[in-house]
Amino acid sequence: MVLLAIYFVSGQVSPSFSTQLSFERLKFKISVNDSSQSSAQSISHLWSLRLADDAHFRLAKAIPCRTIEYTGGPKKDPVNSCADQSTNEFSVENTIKAQQWLFNHQHPSDCSNKRFAIIRKYAWSGFGSTVHQVVWAFGVALAEDRIAVYETPGHWLYGDCVSSNPDCLFLPITNCSVPRNVDGNQTSYINADFGHWSKPVHPSAFQNRTFNWYRAQLLFYLMRFKPETLAHVQKMAAQYLQVSSIDVLRPFIAIYVRRSDKITGREMKQAYPLKQYFGLFEADLQRTNITNIYLNSEDNQVFDEFIEINKQKQGRYKLLSIKAQKNVVFASLTRMSQHDRGKIVLEFLTDLFIEANADLHAGTLTSNWCRLVDEMRLTLGKILPYYTPEDRYLLDM
Repeated sequence: MVLLAIYFVSGQVSPSFSTQLSFERLKFKISVNDSSQSSAQSISHLWSLRLADDAHFRLAKAIPCRTIEYTGGPKKDPVNSCADQSTNEFSVENTIKAQQWLFNHQHPSDCSNKRFAIIRKYAWSGFGSTVHQVVWAFGVALAEDRIAVYETPGHWLYGDCVSSNPDCLFLPITNCSVPRNVDGNQTSYINADFGHWSKPVHPSAFQNRTFNWYRAQLLFYLMRFKPETLAHVQKMAAQYLQVSSIDVLRPFIAIYVRRSDKITGREMKQAYPLKQYFGLFEADLQRTNITNIYLNSEDNQVFDEFIEINKQKQGRYKLLSIKAQKNVVFASLTRMSQHDRGKIVLEFLTDLFIEANADLHAGTLTSNWCRLVDEMRLTLGKILPYYTPEDRYLLDM
């Protein structure tokens, strides 16, 4: 059996944050001795976050099985936390195959005579919301068998670079150039501000997949960190958490407590106290001997709540957090300069990097950010139920 440690992007393979995967089991048709650029790209461009590994799966076995249903999509999508990797839709193998398909579609050897969709007019909304709408625009392009490209400049609120589109932060969506002639046939526009993906259509390769799985795969592809983005968030995570590697902290649970504008805007029914979150997952923390808790929120009061809870627990838990700017909501982001907004977005992505590396996750899925984290961790092969005080698993098309 040949094993490969895979991590990082842009044709580089690093031993850090690696997951060992069997070529034979994953049916990769790559020659071990082939050092060509195409072979290197075929394995190392697909992700920039940790895939679920043996340590995660061992921990998952200690937690009682649950089947939860995601609602808000074309139909209910069940996820069984004890599904075998051979039958689990969110398996590492399925993610690798899907990401390879998406990459191949978006990176043809010859871009001439291809059909294109230019993604433009990004939603004027929070980061999680606008990214989800880009995902839906990407899905429409794929349904029409088009290669998706970003308009340049894109005037994306979160794009702090010349192109002003998601390529500022993530690996290029395609290797093809943006067509100059838009005739509505060979090349068309797709606006990324239409709010909801009312009638999703899957390409034939994914015809039998659930909406939850398919959308998560599209998001995962679009959010592959650029090397410089990844290097920045790794550096910031190491500084904030005071460790050389996030591996040192595992296993840990990641909690994001969303409040503020979600409550005042009545998108959430109430602000849930941190104690209520603890009631959902603490028994599983004890089963798995997890004492490290990564906590983030735009509400500073949440950290005071943690201190009080931990006093009652005789200091059992160690708090992990980043010194990100608090009370940042969409309205305040719009008043910032592009440069300052770019720094805040990198704080968002540092949070995402840490949360994606956690083994357990908690939050509220009425939040686009929490849904984004949930989709990322599912795609990484982590199917333990997301702990949510809302007691519902929302897809929200």
